Amino acid sequence: MHLNAERSRTARRGAALVAGAALAATAIGTGTAAAEPVTTTLGYTCDFPLIGKGPVSTDIAVTLPDSAVAGQPIEATDFSAAVTVPEDTVNGFDLVGAATVEGSATVTAVVTDGAGAAQDVVIQDLPVPSTPIPDSGPLVVTAAGPVPAVTPAAAGAATVSVADSFTAKLTPKKTDGSGTLLGTFDLTCTVDPGQDLVLGTVAVTEAAVAHRS
Repeated sequence: MHLNAERSRTARRGAALVAGAALAATAIGTGTAAAEPVTTTLGYTCDFPLIGKGPVSTDIAVTLPDSAVAGQPIEATDFSAAVTVPEDTVNGFDLVGAATVEGSATVTAVVTDGAGAAQDVVIQDLPVPSTPIPDSGPLVVTAAGPVPAVTPAAAGAATVSVADSFTAKLTPKKTDGSGTLLGTFDLTCTVDPGQDLVLGTVAVTEAAVAHRS
């Protein structure tokens, strides 16, 4: 009995060590370590067709790597942006008989490395699934998708920020699935001034130098 119990404990320890080694190898191979997701809410002003400029609130969520190595690519994950359009603006869709809206969005982040060099990370064509337009109250549309990798050139604290605008290509549709007088329109939204656009920072270290024996 004692021998079997000891073998079981040994097997569990071995499995844990293997799993830990696999996770470590994954982190080292990508030059990153995982971290908790970060969220922020920002106000934008969008230029809507028919009704003109109107405010929206955008909830942004993304998981940034906890650490990285200079010269190796890093990649954020689990990006999403939920845009809340107020009721007064939503009422504009009633003018064209729209029942749903769908399309895509393009969002840009800015990564500034420890030496102050900034790189744009363009998250293109994030799908906006077909979303019912409510009879009353705000409309919430969400875009989510993968984030391109970026390679910091210098060690130090790399800052990840949201760019000052995003764009969308939207198609409102009637109940029968046909289009409206708006067709597919381009929407540009600019962040309202006075807001903190920083999502977080990533600790970037120098790459290890191999020493010859």
